[in-house]
Amino acid sequence: MSDGKSSFHTNFIKAIFAGIFIAALSSCGVVPKNYPKNKPFVYEYKINIDGNFLREQKTELVSRLANQLDDSIHIRTVRKVIYKGINRAVVNKPPLYDSNNAYKSVLFMKTLLNSLGYFRESITYDTTVKIVDKDQYRTTVSFNVKPGKAVTLDSISYNIKQPELQSLTLANSKESYLKKGEPFAQSAILNELNRLVDLYRNNGYLRFSNSELQGYWDTLDISLLQPSLDPFEQIEMSQKLKNRRENPKANLEIRLKPGSDNSKLIKYFVGNVNVYPDFDQDTVGHPRKEVIVDSVKVIYYRKLVKPKILPQNIYLHHGDLYRQEKYLKTINRFNSLGTWRLINIEQKTRSGQDSVDLTIRLSPAKKYSFTTNIEATRNQSTVSGSLFGLALNVGTQNRNLAKSAIQTNTNVRFGIEFGSNKGDKFIETQQVILSHNIYFPRPIPNSKWIPAKVKENFRTILSFNLANTDRKDLYNLATVNAAWGYEFQLGKKFFTLRIPSIEFSNLNPRPELDTLFKYNPSLRNIFTDGFVSSIIGGFSVNGGRNKNLNVFRANIQESGLLTGLLHNKFLDTNLYRFIRTDVEFTRKIQYKKSSIILRFFTGVGYELTSTVNPEKRNNLPFFKQYFAGGTNSMRAWGLRKLGPGSIIKEFTGSNGIPDRYGDVQLEANLEYRFLLFNISGVKLEGAVFTDIGNVWLLKKQPGPPEAYFNFSRLGKDIAVGAGTGLRVDFSFFVIRFDYSYKVKDPSPSPDKAASQNKWFYDWKLFNGQFQLGIGYPFIL
Repeated sequence: MSDGKSSFHTNFIKAIFAGIFIAALSSCGVVPKNYPKNKPFVYEYKINIDGNFLREQKTELVSRLANQLDDSIHIRTVRKVIYKGINRAVVNKPPLYDSNNAYKSVLFMKTLLNSLGYFRESITYDTTVKIVDKDQYRTTVSFNVKPGKAVTLDSISYNIKQPELQSLTLANSKESYLKKGEPFAQSAILNELNRLVDLYRNNGYLRFSNSELQGYWDTLDISLLQPSLDPFEQIEMSQKLKNRRENPKANLEIRLKPGSDNSKLIKYFVGNVNVYPDFDQDTVGHPRKEVIVDSVKVIYYRKLVKPKILPQNIYLHHGDLYRQEKYLKTINRFNSLGTWRLINIEQKTRSGQDSVDLTIRLSPAKKYSFTTNIEATRNQSTVSGSLFGLALNVGTQNRNLAKSAIQTNTNVRFGIEFGSNKGDKFIETQQVILSHNIYFPRPIPNSKWIPAKVKENFRTILSFNLANTDRKDLYNLATVNAAWGYEFQLGKKFFTLRIPSIEFSNLNPRPELDTLFKYNPSLRNIFTDGFVSSIIGGFSVNGGRNKNLNVFRANIQESGLLTGLLHNKFLDTNLYRFIRTDVEFTRKIQYKKSSIILRFFTGVGYELTSTVNPEKRNNLPFFKQYFAGGTNSMRAWGLRKLGPGSIIKEFTGSNGIPDRYGDVQLEANLEYRFLLFNISGVKLEGAVFTDIGNVWLLKKQPGPPEAYFNFSRLGKDIAVGAGTGLRVDFSFFVIRFDYSYKVKDPSPSPDKAASQNKWFYDWKLFNGQFQLGIGYPFIL
């Protein structure tokens, strides 16, 4: 009977998930409201593509053509509601059908096809009218599109009748957006013209613009017009003409426009550079002072910043060849400092000369800003991992410390973790964190060996953190942390380095933890305090093509390798010596109204046997270990309630382990998100997901072998969860509701030991885990 009931519950839950999934993905028809009665109105449109296209190409082309439709044809559903018990899309006030609007849509679509290189297109349309409820004349407009063969580029040439510009063009031709054999597309040609303009401006031609260039093209091979009496050559030419008809090609030549303004062909050099660091309407007409620093004239009224810091953020120097990229770098640099709210650079060329003078006007931002908010969130920290519950944040920012464009942030955070227990243990954790960070907008010390490209996006950081975490009846943990570090960015790559990072933690066990130590001596190797003196390195890179996004992140931390060479009573007693590294990869595959998110995470930490204190050499300290469960990890489990491995242990009681940690973590996540409806800019998304992973201890010691990582047990140790959820996207933040089930649980409590590694065991409607989160569960 139990097997029958289990099968029934399994099928019942599967049916619920299938129903939710199907209902969310599909709309059971469109309901028109406030429609013109007894008159044909646009109910829907269809775009049919006829041609040899891959499915992805056809989908993309249909989407682009749909955007060209006249607004009266391109109707959109405004929301989804429960209508007569069914989830349906609604279109409000559908427009009257007018053939003129359909004709205009055809013209717009032809323009798009021409811009993509389709010059032999054919577009027709037809309509069908379906009468519903006697007064609804639902009209479907079908567009039948035959793009034909795309014209491709056969040759690309440049004829810039100015020797230096022609030389620059040919020297950089490998960067061209135009490639032989690719479609003769308007977007590619415009990109190429813009590239050439940027190239010239970056080599001194400040006033050069797109209007100075023209493109000439033809689709005829002149050699085909040359007569020949040789019959074999005639046959060959006939074959070429046939190929031309089947595979049309174009020859493109980019030229300098005849009669161009000669002043736009002058190469300019940087003249005088003047800076107003405190420019504002209130300063107009006020007395001012001037000082010259490194050939830069600084003109100020109130001396809000020290003049000497300004030249190092300006990349255009007196006497240098003018380069547009340095002009833009200067604007971006001042914007990134945060000390100024508006940056304007006026470029004025000298009449009859090849010099351009620059006037930089900087409008200061407010020096101080304050923030405060209350939120339900996840707080990732080195102290207690992740707290979920209510958090109060209060912060202040100084944008111009010591008049040197140095930023400081001071934040106080109070968080409460809510548990599942009733009574006086409803609040399981309280945490207070005080943090203070100082951001220097340059490398310190200012080493000359650092490449200029790195210095452009470089920050030095000095940070301090104080934290106190109180786990009711278990422990009180106080932590002090200080670090000196660097951050810099190269393109899409971001690097961080903390050298050194000093952290001291003091653990005060409570009676319940002492009892656990008595019955589980191995826990003393996990719940320890101590001293961490480490170097931390981080790397991340963003990438992807089209609408697909990829994020890769890697971190490594070592503690005690250098400090451990010193020996005294404090270090021998408290110092941890370990290596800890983790890697994360996330990919988002975006579709029109849905997306797929894939995430993989691997983390490993190893406490070195050279650690002097024998109580600290078996595992990482728990505040450096990995954990699973909660709103952003294995969502079918509560926070820190999974693992380690396949251990079966109570979560409470003298022989239980309330929090589960590990030296190793493996996790993979797959989530499918789909748009349900959009109301006034607020998007409601549905989601179905699965989470796979676990945590393990690494260095074997007396205790259950199931808790330690072993490749041979990986299949048994892996946990699997699945669920569904809703995401309410307000643009500036997302509220997330997830409900998930344990598909395969390797580490249940003893009272549920029969469920260990049983697939879909005892699936009942209310046996799942509810999670409320802020933001999406992963990076993307």
